[in-house]
Amino acid sequence: MIAPMVKFSFAVFHANYNGFLDDIQEIGTVHVKWQKNENYVKEITGMQKDFQGISILLKEMKKLNIPENTVESNKNWLELMQVFQDISIELNHCKQEKEELSILIQKLEPWGNYSSYFVEKLEKCGIKTRFFKIKEKKFKDKWLTEYPVEIISQFKNNIFLILFGQDDSFLENAEEIDLPEFEIHSMNGRLAEMEEKIKANEDKKDHLAGMAIPVLEKKSQELSARIELFKVLELHTLSEGEGKIKVLEGWVPESEQAKLINYLDKNSILYSKQYSIAEKETPVQLINGKFAQLFEPFGNLFSLPKYTELDLTVYFAPFFMLFFGFCLGDAGYGIAIFAASTIYRRFASEKLKPYLTLGQYFGAATFVMGILFGNFFGIELGKVAFFSGLNPLFLDSSKIFMLSLIIGGVQILFGLGIKTFNQTRQYGFLTALSSIGWIVLIINFALFSFIIGKSSPVSESLEIIKKGVYISSALLILLFTEPAAKFQMRLASGLWNFYSTITGIFGDLLSYIRLFALVLSSSILGLVVNKMAVAFGEISLIGPILFILIIVFGHLGNLIISSLGSFVHPLRLTLVEFYKNAGFTGGGKKYNPFSKY
Repeated sequence: MIAPMVKFSFAVFHANYNGFLDDIQEIGTVHVKWQKNENYVKEITGMQKDFQGISILLKEMKKLNIPENTVESNKNWLELMQVFQDISIELNHCKQEKEELSILIQKLEPWGNYSSYFVEKLEKCGIKTRFFKIKEKKFKDKWLTEYPVEIISQFKNNIFLILFGQDDSFLENAEEIDLPEFEIHSMNGRLAEMEEKIKANEDKKDHLAGMAIPVLEKKSQELSARIELFKVLELHTLSEGEGKIKVLEGWVPESEQAKLINYLDKNSILYSKQYSIAEKETPVQLINGKFAQLFEPFGNLFSLPKYTELDLTVYFAPFFMLFFGFCLGDAGYGIAIFAASTIYRRFASEKLKPYLTLGQYFGAATFVMGILFGNFFGIELGKVAFFSGLNPLFLDSSKIFMLSLIIGGVQILFGLGIKTFNQTRQYGFLTALSSIGWIVLIINFALFSFIIGKSSPVSESLEIIKKGVYISSALLILLFTEPAAKFQMRLASGLWNFYSTITGIFGDLLSYIRLFALVLSSSILGLVVNKMAVAFGEISLIGPILFILIIVFGHLGNLIISSLGSFVHPLRLTLVEFYKNAGFTGGGKKYNPFSKY
């Protein structure tokens, strides 16, 4: 549900305004209303630049291997940032030089103990020395006797050779190499030196990060509070009475207003308040129970509801859990997900625990649906002798198909019911009559098509009732799609509503068939893994090992792939089909209180 908001308006004497802002920032419950649309000035730009720089550096520091029991530094934040950046620059230079040395060493490796000093001595004696590389297949052995050449090494299908003299006409397919002035042993020494420097600088960074993080986090919080204060001063405050009176407006959740009112009354600050009803700018704070709260991130992927709308989280949460279990549909996989989530939850951080609790719910739903479908790690329980007596209780593929359609129909009707309530709540009962017409029409169609008259003919009186309900619901749709419009426009809107809704509902209903398709593909893949494991398990000696490997990794792979589909498709059914049928518009602004923390 959406927390009720109370709108406050404050009028404060200009000399007391900064102190007032500091106090309400400390209280931290007021979501301030935007009043002006001006560009930020240099002061806030500088603060934002510092805040962004600290945030980037903190993110980098927290990835490092910080030693335990590091003491907080007594240096200021600017000095710490500068020292850290200097070390990072030196570290990058060392890494760059190491990379260059590695390339040179790789280039010299085929030439063995190459000595530039020896080459210079030969040249002083009038012997020109040149170095070549040629493909093995293009080298001719007769060159060794006919020309002054020597093979130095053979490396990666290439021959590296040295030529004494100027005549290289016979080496037309060879590539001449310019070797560096340094010998390989001196470069190896330099490489080892760079590696030591890299290790020393990395240790310095780790140690400095441990000392700097607490200082930078404090500064980050301070800057964040100052930026918010400046925004309120420059962009959210109105000046009245020749600048003597400062006016500020904002919203506070009803449950959190007592502390603010106590402060205002104690300090004799002039204010007014009213319950927010339909203002576009009213912020949204979601308040749900422990179960529905777990599903809030899924709804937030699309949009927050408007303040005047219903929060759909509590309504789609059970369906989402059911859909996940339906799509995966294997009791063994359900046990695996539940067990893994439960075990990991004992060691996980507080931030991760809600997601692991969600995993437990998904695992439980998958187990229940897997038992209903008779699947356990790809094994069809109905075909196992021990469970053969329970075979009539397990749903076959045709029944699973029908179940997916029934669940889809129920959620579509449920969504239309929510839309009816939402329209009545926001715009009045007349605007909801069209949605009521659709609900009555769909229920009437389902009753007479699949329940009444399924086994015996419909009586004359029931036939009259059926037609009467059809006509009544059609009139509601035709005449009340746009109840405020002129008669001709109402009819046109109603006809368009008929066309778009009928085609839309059939499309939506077909989308729920994917539930059946996903559980079918998951169970087939599990069955294939089992058959492969049995087939390879019959191989002598290594058969049992192959059997275990295929079972473990095959089912693990199937579980990962199927779980991804079992999450994505329910998300689509929620944010597309259900949200559309529930008339969800969204666009709400998140409640973001003016606070120091």
